[in-house]
Amino acid sequence: MKVHTNDPAQPLIGIELIGQVKAFVNLSPEHIELKGKAGAAITATITLTPADKNMDFKISQATARDRQNIRFEIKRNDQGASPYYEVVVENIKKDPGRYADVITIWTDTSRKIPIRVFGNITQ
Repeated sequence: MKVHTNDPAQPLIGIELIGQVKAFVNLSPEHIELKGKAGAAITATITLTPADKNMDFKISQATARDRQNIRFEIKRNDQGASPYYEVVVENIKKDPGRYADVITIWTDTSRKIPIRVFGNITQ
């Protein structure tokens, strides 16, 4: 990376950033796929687990970008060694077609968790 400065002797200097990137959350599976026939009940679940077992977070807000083809519910599970969340996503699209959406979850750690959702509704 290069940075422009107001120093006439060194108007351009190079900067190198080195660091370790740690995952905040593990998604299982990595995204949601809703596939099925129009009119059928089509749901899928994704699990959000803190990547660091010593880190706990609370969900403060969640919304879908499009909000026309899906609805979702978030459930916290405190049973076991570390708490986790399950996001249950339901297709509400009535006619055949494909769609994509993103559920964005905000946490009390000021981090956002995007969940990609893909739908393929057939006749």
